[in-house]
Amino acid sequence: MTRPGADDDRWRGVAGGAMLIGVAVMAAIYAPQPLLAEIAAEFGRSALEANLVVSMTTLGIACGVFPAAWIAERAGRGPVLMVSLACGAVLTVVTAATPQWTVLVVARFLAGLLMSGVLVSAVVWTGAAVPRVRRARVAAAYVSGTTVGGMSGRILAGVAAEAWGWRAGILVVDALVVLGGAAGVAAVVALARRRRAAVPAVTGGIPVVGGWTLRARLYAIAFLAMASFIGVYNAVAFRMAEPPFSLGVGLTSLLFLGYIAGTVSSARAGAVLDRIGVRATILAGVVLELAGILVTLVDSLLAVVPGLLLMAAGFFVLHAAASATVPAVSPRPTVGSAWYTLWYYAGSSAGSLLLGAAWDAGRWPAVAGLAGAMSVLAAGAAATLPDRPAMR
Repeated sequence: MTRPGADDDRWRGVAGGAMLIGVAVMAAIYAPQPLLAEIAAEFGRSALEANLVVSMTTLGIACGVFPAAWIAERAGRGPVLMVSLACGAVLTVVTAATPQWTVLVVARFLAGLLMSGVLVSAVVWTGAAVPRVRRARVAAAYVSGTTVGGMSGRILAGVAAEAWGWRAGILVVDALVVLGGAAGVAAVVALARRRRAAVPAVTGGIPVVGGWTLRARLYAIAFLAMASFIGVYNAVAFRMAEPPFSLGVGLTSLLFLGYIAGTVSSARAGAVLDRIGVRATILAGVVLELAGILVTLVDSLLAVVPGLLLMAAGFFVLHAAASATVPAVSPRPTVGSAWYTLWYYAGSSAGSLLLGAAWDAGRWPAVAGLAGAMSVLAAGAAATLPDRPAMR
């Protein structure tokens, strides 16, 4: 007999597992980001070239999402997710160990290609372990975990690199990937097996009113908002290394504590989405992101830090809302998530390169100007969304 409250305990446990999976995958993807200046110096590369270490990972993800979705629908989302996490951990070790620039870049591309299996499977796989009414909350927990992983991975990498070099920094993060990923998967598997009646996986064939134009707008918002967000956080590492800041890599990595704001906002995104609807939630997030970019134009840590906090809070609330909405308005949720992941990480790759080039060309005013223009376009797309689209 199931005791009262057991279902709530289970969905919260699954949400915790989803969060740990988010921690692991984002730590693996973005561990090198705060170390770009050190990597560039060791290999004799420009800021634009150094950004390949991040952008090739996200390009690999963009290339891998549809093959991963196809394999996951046939081999199972859980096994694909587990194998993908394991491959990501191995390739992160290769990243830290290789003395060759070409091998480093290729390893990052392959890491993204293989970890795309996590990104297309995580929301649907973890959601299938809980009642349908709890799936948006589990999706929000996963996104919240990605903010924790992105923040903690970058900070751990930066602090360890300050003491022992950038290679040690990446290895420290890899330990987080292994431990977090294993714990998250184990929690979801154990709690899913305890359910009295299995919740059927979401499959295709259910009519959805939203239509492809709605999904296209959500993909465009993901592309533009991510390009702006990741490009600013990449460029800020180079900005902090120059006057008037002149900070070391350890102190610079602490700027990623700004992700705390994203952790809080994304954790609340499910409740906000239920209360005010898709359009208002996403538009509010874009406006916060744009406001943060404008604040960073002031050459003072007293402005840069609040600006990054605003950016993180805005970006992750819009990302949590959009990523939870896409599967719910897609006839085939895994394919819808694959398309979202494709455009999201294509935005990351494009933003890394474009804003890296903007830094080389015009330093921070150029970075903020281009990032702001992307956010304005995202706001325009968000303003045309329906308030409460029909969902499955």
